[in-house]
Amino acid sequence: MLQERSLLLQRLLFGFDVVLIGVAWVLAWVLRFEVLTPPGWAPLTLYLGFLPAVLVLWSAAFLLSGLYQTRRAQRLPLVIFSVARAVFLGLLISVAATFFYRAFSFSRLHMLFFGLISSVLLVGVRVGIYVGLRRLRQQGRNVRRVLIVGAGKAGQRLARAFRQYPWMGFDVVGFLDDRGEAVAAEPLDNLYPTASPRPPKVLGTVNEIGTVMDGLSAMGRSVHLVYAALPLAAADKIERITKACALRTAHMCLVPDLFQLDLLLNSRVSHVDGLPVIHLLDEAPFEFRHVVKRGVDIAFSALVLIVLSPLLLFIALAVKLSSPGPVFYRQERMGLNGQTFAMLKFRSMPIGSEANTGAVWAKAGENRATRVGAFLRKTSLDELPQFFNVLRGDMSVVGPRPERPVFIEDFRHEIPGYMLRHKVKAGITGWAQVHGWRGNTSLEKRIEYDLYYIQNWSLWLDLKIMAMTPFKGFIHENAY
Repeated sequence: MLQERSLLLQRLLFGFDVVLIGVAWVLAWVLRFEVLTPPGWAPLTLYLGFLPAVLVLWSAAFLLSGLYQTRRAQRLPLVIFSVARAVFLGLLISVAATFFYRAFSFSRLHMLFFGLISSVLLVGVRVGIYVGLRRLRQQGRNVRRVLIVGAGKAGQRLARAFRQYPWMGFDVVGFLDDRGEAVAAEPLDNLYPTASPRPPKVLGTVNEIGTVMDGLSAMGRSVHLVYAALPLAAADKIERITKACALRTAHMCLVPDLFQLDLLLNSRVSHVDGLPVIHLLDEAPFEFRHVVKRGVDIAFSALVLIVLSPLLLFIALAVKLSSPGPVFYRQERMGLNGQTFAMLKFRSMPIGSEANTGAVWAKAGENRATRVGAFLRKTSLDELPQFFNVLRGDMSVVGPRPERPVFIEDFRHEIPGYMLRHKVKAGITGWAQVHGWRGNTSLEKRIEYDLYYIQNWSLWLDLKIMAMTPFKGFIHENAY
């Protein structure tokens, strides 16, 4: 129900936004060419001819920026920040598109006004919608009362989600839990700030669901929705809850409490021929933004290889002159879904350095590298050929760093969740690397950061990591 209402709001906002983009485009023209300059200097028809392209480009920019994720709409500062980021991306794409539009030169001042006016309108419509929904709820016209059965982690998370979106009109009247109020009250209190209203109480046990619902109904607080947040093993309780709801008018939803499982990744529900399927460990579902990520990988890698081609040639020559052997070093690494590939690096060690020792984990103080190779490792310049791996599709620009299978065989048994990092493509740089977790550092912390990246991945997070890499990713004390 929360998802359906969120989706409805997202679609309404998107429709409003498309209209407001067009309005802002025209208002910006009026301000620029009717107010600040003599009329007729730039006919409106010229700008209206480009408006359809603007609507398409800005719609795509808004969708890619995550503007319609409801979690970004909890507080006004977050609303303003999300709108500003989306508008900036839209302006960036629009300005780039004008270079290919040769009918006439666009006014830069018009673009500035367009960005400012659209920002004000987009923030204004959001504030108006949220204020309107809150007022409806205060009048009792936008309220859906919710009873949560199960005060475990899943039930608490549900209560927190409903409380974070009060403008959607969900009111949690309380919990049913067999452990009693004393067990559930303390963690529930920790979910909310002290200034907020008192969290919902545990009203009784699961066996008392009928009595509790009838009592609430007698008080004029009939329950509209019952959420059973129970473990899958509680089949008898789920059946009892279903029968109780069937005797009344309340809807029932099942939210399996899977938090007793230590490892969950990209968990979600899909359907196969109408049957619900719960994904516990899975790669991220294929979406359009993954196509965009691949496009960014190709474009960025090609640009880097072209711009840095003189440097690459110079490094190749230095490697060749530093010691006999090939310029590139190919090393087997593990990537997406456990598939191995040959990762390219500039050779930093003499040929046969691991002939006697076998695969050795790089650590500080080792002297296996050549003088040129030691410099390349310290500056991470030996990693530049991996942009060819990105073009081939073996890697992404951003993702968990790939490791050698010989080491993974030990790591996967020693470090919980290690293999989950292979649910996405390996990367040249990553969230762990820009935070210093590289080289001979804690593998547990590295996995923690890798899994955070996988769970919270977005195009903006990729861009943030790419921007941080030149300052925190290349030259680092743990690079050797």
